[in-house]
Amino acid sequence: MSQKAILFIPDISGFTEFVHHTSINHSRHIISELLELLIDNNTIGLELAEIEGDALFLFKLQESVDLSKIEQQIEQMYVAFHTHLKRYDLQRICHCGACSSAYNLKLKFVVHYGDIEFIQVKDSKKPYGSHVIQVHRLLKNEVPIDEYALFTETVKQFDKNSEKVITATYDFGEISFTYNPLQTLKQKLPEIKPIPDDVPKHKLFDATEIINIPINDLYEVISNFDYRLLWTKGVDNMEYEKNKVNRVGEKHKCLFNKNDDVIQTTISKKVKKNQLVYGESTTDVPFTKRFNNYFVLEELDDGKTQLNIEVFADFKPFGIFMKPLLKSKLKQNISESIKELVLLIDSGFSLNKSV
Repeated sequence: MSQKAILFIPDISGFTEFVHHTSINHSRHIISELLELLIDNNTIGLELAEIEGDALFLFKLQESVDLSKIEQQIEQMYVAFHTHLKRYDLQRICHCGACSSAYNLKLKFVVHYGDIEFIQVKDSKKPYGSHVIQVHRLLKNEVPIDEYALFTETVKQFDKNSEKVITATYDFGEISFTYNPLQTLKQKLPEIKPIPDDVPKHKLFDATEIINIPINDLYEVISNFDYRLLWTKGVDNMEYEKNKVNRVGEKHKCLFNKNDDVIQTTISKKVKKNQLVYGESTTDVPFTKRFNNYFVLEELDDGKTQLNIEVFADFKPFGIFMKPLLKSKLKQNISESIKELVLLIDSGFSLNKSV
């Protein structure tokens, strides 16, 4: 038996080129985050029928169309999507192709209304019928802008003589639709704070090592938590969100020496134009108010990288008396980790093999 339904597809444009020309690992995580974000910003009770690579196919059984609610839903998703991309642009720490070009991704919507039936595929019930085919065909169209909300005449009444009305012919026949440009909604994006440059007062450690690996690969080894236990001494376990790209403000938990939980926040700071930097900050180190460590990378000839590790702290009252002991422990632990990192790289370690 057929039922009337709103058929709603948010589609991320530029996905194919984005994946083809960027780091496949990070591009996968970025698209996953964006699709999850769209699902989380579903405010009108749409049901998810399918995740279709770079798009979501959503529907809602409904006897009539409330256009104002649909337009509010589109605005909610669009603003959330571009706020997330704005964070990548202003708060990213990774310089791979995916993270540095994510802001180029676009979002469009196709909305249709019609009768659907359902087909049972194992444990899943999927929308089925000619209108399902139509809404998917409409993803390919002659709309002359990148970001828009397309509405068929079943969703929105319009004058067919309007310049924003297009009549197109598909394999199912002729159909008319109109569209709303979405670019102006970017005015509603919240302000995103840039990376703070706030380094604690006391330097506790500063050491330099030459690592036999290109700068971008070394940056990935250091900043990607998937590799952290391969070289960091004293860390027994880590808890972090595995499907997210690490960026400023992301938190993770380290278990040190089997009993001390330390929550770390990803940070950054200003460095020279030819350098990359990755940092972490915590308030869980005894006797300190804040404890920051930075990895500063600089490219050398022959595919090698100069790695400088710096550690700074602000102390609690009287905590400054523990500075010599803290410096001694840091020297031992970080020196051991650097040795492990060098051994890991020199052993023939490959990012491609370990992902």
